[in-house]
Amino acid sequence: MAYPDDPVVTEANLRFYYEKLYPVRDMVRWLQYEGEKTRGLLPRRELSFTFQRDAGGVTNEFYMRWQSFENQKQLQNMLSGRDNVPYKLDIGAIYNRPVSLMQLSGSNFHAVEREVVFDIDMNDYDDLRTCCTDKRICHKCWRYISIAAEVLTTSLREDFGFKNILWVYSGRRGIHCWVCDTHARALPSEARSAIVDYLTLVSAGDGHKKRVHLFGCEEHPSVQRAFDICYRNFDALLREQNFLVSPAHLKTTLDYIGEKFAKAHEFLQSAVRGSVTSSVDLFNELCKKLDVCNPADYRKTKQEFPARSRAFPTPFKELVIAFSYPRLDAAVSKDIGHLLKAPFCIHAKTGRVCVPLEPEQIATFRPEEVPTLRDMEGSPLNAYIRFFREKFVHGCTINGARERRGVSYT
Repeated sequence: MAYPDDPVVTEANLRFYYEKLYPVRDMVRWLQYEGEKTRGLLPRRELSFTFQRDAGGVTNEFYMRWQSFENQKQLQNMLSGRDNVPYKLDIGAIYNRPVSLMQLSGSNFHAVEREVVFDIDMNDYDDLRTCCTDKRICHKCWRYISIAAEVLTTSLREDFGFKNILWVYSGRRGIHCWVCDTHARALPSEARSAIVDYLTLVSAGDGHKKRVHLFGCEEHPSVQRAFDICYRNFDALLREQNFLVSPAHLKTTLDYIGEKFAKAHEFLQSAVRGSVTSSVDLFNELCKKLDVCNPADYRKTKQEFPARSRAFPTPFKELVIAFSYPRLDAAVSKDIGHLLKAPFCIHAKTGRVCVPLEPEQIATFRPEEVPTLRDMEGSPLNAYIRFFREKFVHGCTINGARERRGVSYT
């Protein structure tokens, strides 16, 4: 069922939501990582709250940072037991001392733990998507989010060995990733930066300039795997976005496929001088000029002719990655103290719930089907809460206990 955006988020509705529906017990179980037998994590965790206040017909926001709680009851009281109800809850780092003692600790107060987090925002794909603009999102441009989630989940599991990975819809046009393993949370900022650098293949800069350079790493297993994921989705992107009809994107394509590939280069030059109506037709012809399989035939070719499915020149891989690989907000991931919106918050501009998602379901997820605050009758959140409680939080508890005992996951 599709629910229209509901930008009217009232305090009365929020209070009802926090009192009756918000899974505060499960949130506390997660944030204190009870399976690890760690003591006092919750009082040392920074939580930040955003409130709204009307003054003379003008709505102003104000923030309460550096909040912490001893138990579930205190957190519940902050959410629904005050005159003002928070419009947003952000989660920060765990510190070496209780947050309530920050002012008394002086310089001896610093972050010691934090989930490794990633923020994928559709704004970073505005130079590619043609179906929507600004703050809008649909199932077509959601494919970029789906590709990003699959690339990151696979790399985080296979390259880094992380197990407890939570994806959360941001409530409007993005998705957040929380990596919650014990050893992930203990990583210093330098290690987090190294992970981001490892995962970054598309550099920042002008969207119509060459931003991917694989020289020296094109055969790395992680690059090969990322290309495989991107190329499996590339035919759908070409059909849904049709981005190669844009002269700017055609010129970008020409930047990647240089004069070394004479037939393909000449073909693209003639396309730039003319007009293109079908990205699929143009790209399939480019594949013929380069003697590589096109994306529509890729799965079948990979099964029947594995060697041919790997015979892609490096510039071609760079081109595909440039148009489909995840765009990461590096600052969010590198800063151990960065605040990130909590799961099950209500997005103030859309009224939608920031629901957690199973990685395997992200490809078929539809943002417009997420219930808004006004559509809570019938408990449409049950499936999301059940996943969060029974799979994610329970998994964190079990895996945390194993890590504490030094027992292998497998």
